[in-house]
Amino acid sequence: MKDLTNLKTYIIDSDDPDEVDDAISLETIEGNIKHLWIHISNPCKLFLHDSNIDLDARRRNSSLYLIDQYVPMLPKDILEKANLAQNKISETISAVIEFNEDGSINSYKIIEALIKPKYQLTYEDANEILELEPKEEIELIEIKNLLEKSITFRKKKGAIIFNSPNSKIKLYKDKVILNKLEKSLSQTIVAESMILMGYVTSLFLDKYNLAAAFRVQKLNCNPSEILARYNDSEIKYIILKQYMGRSYITTKSGIHESLGLKMYVQCTSPLRRYLDLIIQRQVYNKINNYEPLSINSVSKIIDYSKNRQTENNNIFKNDKLKYLKLFFRNEKNPIYKIIFVKWINHKRNIALVFFPEYSLEILITLFISIEIYSNKVYKVKHIINDNNLLEFIY
Repeated sequence: MKDLTNLKTYIIDSDDPDEVDDAISLETIEGNIKHLWIHISNPCKLFLHDSNIDLDARRRNSSLYLIDQYVPMLPKDILEKANLAQNKISETISAVIEFNEDGSINSYKIIEALIKPKYQLTYEDANEILELEPKEEIELIEIKNLLEKSITFRKKKGAIIFNSPNSKIKLYKDKVILNKLEKSLSQTIVAESMILMGYVTSLFLDKYNLAAAFRVQKLNCNPSEILARYNDSEIKYIILKQYMGRSYITTKSGIHESLGLKMYVQCTSPLRRYLDLIIQRQVYNKINNYEPLSINSVSKIIDYSKNRQTENNNIFKNDKLKYLKLFFRNEKNPIYKIIFVKWINHKRNIALVFFPEYSLEILITLFISIEIYSNKVYKVKHIINDNNLLEFIY
């Protein structure tokens, strides 16, 4: 286990995270060679595979972040030990990456490490540092520079960078609030470091022929052509997603085209996603020369996880719909603007639409007496109902 407590390590996360499982550092070698360190909390060493804790996490499959409730995948005492925090010494699975000048990866290594984060920043805090560029925080500025080069390199390899804002539903003093969230620079660099961790971990797993849940995606379209055609549209990325092939999980490594990577795994959230925990356990077992999980075991876990995640997604969708109904009922706006994406079921009037005011992409029941077209703006009125979808009329 390598002691990295001397590095200036940054945690960058939301205002009040329940699970803190990643951090980043910069190490300068021989005066000018910059190494990026990506650290992931290591809960898998706190309990055995197939133990009661592990089986319960497998059953939950992921943490649930509902509007007014948080249901963790792992028990509270495990989270207390495994969560990263400012000035707390933590054990991690860490990857060190050396880049080429063009942003490609020259070399990497994955090890067990000890870290002691110096800063626990919100995205807003990190954005302020990145904007002002104080010399005292040159490490974070250098990390940003490295990761921006990495993004540029992946784009040359076909990666699609989705820059569209999204929405978040919050409950504040019994009032439902729907916020439009723009993606910030700090969120972009954290996301890129997590993508890189997934990439080098997939290389590690493939190198040692370890069973894993690889994420594969083949594009069924020319993304540049579609984005150019809808360049000025607020829904150009939503339209693109309609043409793209979906990613899928398999035990065989393969290209992930929308990330511009020859292989990829998700591994950066072992506190809240069970398949990430399995990936980490395989890496941890290899580092320590323990027996890895077999491909048969991992394959069965993947199949079980898919079913459990479908159930979790339905819980999340129903929770979201419940609070969106309250939101639109209380807003009582006479008219809402929507951008029509496509019919999901024309006979039942179910459509995929986008509310630009809230950056909300959602299925609704849409009653309309004219022919409508994708990417056109329409004014609609909300109808109060008890159906399992929001209803609007033109």
